[in-house]
Amino acid sequence: MTTGAPLLAFVVVGAWAAGRAALARARRRLPTPPGPAPRRAAPAVPLLARLGRARTWRRFDECLPDAVAAVARGLRSGASLRGALADAAAASPEPVAAPLREVLAAADAGMPLADALDGWAHRCPRPNVLLLVAALSLAHETGGASAQAVDGVAATLRRRQAARAEAVALATQARTSAYVLAAVPLVACLVALLAGGTSVRFLLGTPVGLACLLGGLALEAVGAWWMARLTRAVVPAGARR
Repeated sequence: MTTGAPLLAFVVVGAWAAGRAALARARRRLPTPPGPAPRRAAPAVPLLARLGRARTWRRFDECLPDAVAAVARGLRSGASLRGALADAAAASPEPVAAPLREVLAAADAGMPLADALDGWAHRCPRPNVLLLVAALSLAHETGGASAQAVDGVAATLRRRQAARAEAVALATQARTSAYVLAAVPLVACLVALLAGGTSVRFLLGTPVGLACLLGGLALEAVGAWWMARLTRAVVPAGARR
């Protein structure tokens, strides 16, 4: 047991460093959720804040197609675009209702509706929002005849959502396999370390053994990093947002 303490500490420190690096990359990829800017989170809860933002964006993407369909229904019934947006904001759950209310509030304050929609696109430059703003701007220019185009946007968003769900499921399976493949050598090494024997004395007690051990750990780290990159590539860039 005592001869394996340095190796065990090395493995634990390496896993901790890899976990911090993965969390830092995930934090850089997460956009700011819709609505007002949150206060700076306390140092003890950054992970919870990131998880909350990710859940907010998933909820936003899930509810957006229904909100777009509600706008299209309002346009088909003869309502103006502003009236259709007001009905959709009233019928939609959070977090979709908040940006719709912000657009309506800007229009009530005297800003042209097209500029208010462009402001939403600038505040939230996500592909789904950009597509929706383009369709609503067309509706603002041409009137209720463009309800079919808004309906097409809703159908497109639903197809994107289904494709994203399938891609996430496939990526999850691939990541699970990658984690298992990366963990097997470490588990085997720990088992051999705890069991003792000639292999442990060779790895920890001879220069050649230490070189083999460090080389194996380095190759393990490179392999885990490469498998993580391959599994991230399974999910399209737009689906990760």
